[in-house]
Amino acid sequence: MDYLLAFAAHEFANFRELEVRSLLTISGLSQDCIPEDTDWNDPYVKVKLPNDDIAARFIERSMLIKFIYSVWATAPTFDELLLKIPEIPLSLIDKYLYSDHSYKIIVSSVNKRIPLEDRLPYINRLIDAHVGSSAPVSLNDPDYQLHIIFEFTRAKTHQNDQTLSRVYYGREVGESSRKRILNEFDLSKRTYLGNTTMDVCLAGIIANACLCGPGDIVWDPFLGTGGMVLAASVWGAYGAGNDIDYALVHGIGASPKAGQVKSIFLRCLLLSFERISLQYARSPNHRFLNGNLMQVGKRHADECLRANYRQYNLLSRYLDVLIADSASLDRLLRCPSTVSGLFDAIVTDPPYGVRERTCRVANEAIEKEPSMQTTMYIDEITGGKQFAMVPNEDGLVPVPHDLPHFPHKENYPLQEIYGDLLKLASLLLKPRGRLVFWMPVNKGKHSKSYSLPTHPRFQLISVCEQALNRATSRLLLVMEKLLPEEADLCPNEMIDGDGVVTRTSFQGVPMHLNDFRKTHFLPKANR
Repeated sequence: MDYLLAFAAHEFANFRELEVRSLLTISGLSQDCIPEDTDWNDPYVKVKLPNDDIAARFIERSMLIKFIYSVWATAPTFDELLLKIPEIPLSLIDKYLYSDHSYKIIVSSVNKRIPLEDRLPYINRLIDAHVGSSAPVSLNDPDYQLHIIFEFTRAKTHQNDQTLSRVYYGREVGESSRKRILNEFDLSKRTYLGNTTMDVCLAGIIANACLCGPGDIVWDPFLGTGGMVLAASVWGAYGAGNDIDYALVHGIGASPKAGQVKSIFLRCLLLSFERISLQYARSPNHRFLNGNLMQVGKRHADECLRANYRQYNLLSRYLDVLIADSASLDRLLRCPSTVSGLFDAIVTDPPYGVRERTCRVANEAIEKEPSMQTTMYIDEITGGKQFAMVPNEDGLVPVPHDLPHFPHKENYPLQEIYGDLLKLASLLLKPRGRLVFWMPVNKGKHSKSYSLPTHPRFQLISVCEQALNRATSRLLLVMEKLLPEEADLCPNEMIDGDGVVTRTSFQGVPMHLNDFRKTHFLPKANR
């Protein structure tokens, strides 16, 4: 049967094909459901599905599809559509138009608005075309909704020069969870948030792209605030990951919501408090006031990824978070190189060195002069342990070397980040498991094409581009781990400026990644 997918305007159009094909795989449907001549930039795409129940379940997880319709008739114009009404099989419409079930007809359009006063004639003419229709009409609480959809071409100028491209007539079969998820998981209402938390819609697309399902383990080696693993847990997967930033994982420091006061009254009130604090800064009681003001914008004590899982009633799907360097995660987990793997999917957005620092634990420790502290401070941080220390003339003692400390960190080149990511995924990912990650690229005048990372154990499934600004984009790469007998068979690939993927002789991770940060901060004329 023919069905029509209604996409959400022009939002993330580059990701439509990836999500639809991923949903087909999750639903156990053939990729042949999609016609070969499909244009994914169109607001409506036709697919062939077995029945209404499968169609409704198929779009349930979608973040880009709003509705799916059972197509009864389609024509270039509305008059031609009316001529096709008698040709519609009774098996399709008998239950909805020739029964006691109520219905409602909705007229909608894309790329051009149809005034309300012009919609009623379309509805009346359509009802008249169904000779002998006995089903009652209910505008408030219908059992079924029928739709007349007008698809217009996009406007080429600011004038009303859109032309009618196609008219569809059919019944609404199902609605996706897009609206509910966007409202429920709105970032402005989220407990634990970061400066680079993944957009809710993109996180949902990534969850679909990695084919996660109930009981799967989804890992993020650059976890951050865990927006992507949280999206995977919505559909039953266990979310986990690691990050090197201790303060971020534990919710220490300033909150990204600092200074976001929606009420003008509250904003003025805070300004008044600031003036009072300046006026009484030298008074004996100024510490209490300043202490309260300093708390504005700080994170709460329990602000962490677990708090987000608790907020959305997903705590049973929270696995764990490690404070660990992704470069040495395989050694930390002590996972042998087996064919079975450990994780069902790996999703991540590595730092690019622009908004987040790229760092790793240094291989060699840097010897520094021992810091000097008071004996009281040493007792406080060691829990009262006794050390043989002799204070100097200032009453200070050197800090013992065997105390807990943060290891020294060094810069982590982007090329090595992606090389280590592919190596980690080849060890820890299950066969047929998916690796989904972002990679930044510069769109300067010298960047006509980009070499993509490759690995003999992975096959490239999809590449989607998201433009960040005029000079920078990032690519969402979806790779699938091959079976042991299929290794070394995947072709190496490159993507050009038009999004066309071609084979190359390149091996490994491209060197241009190391120049991304340097090029990003160049003057626009030199990029």
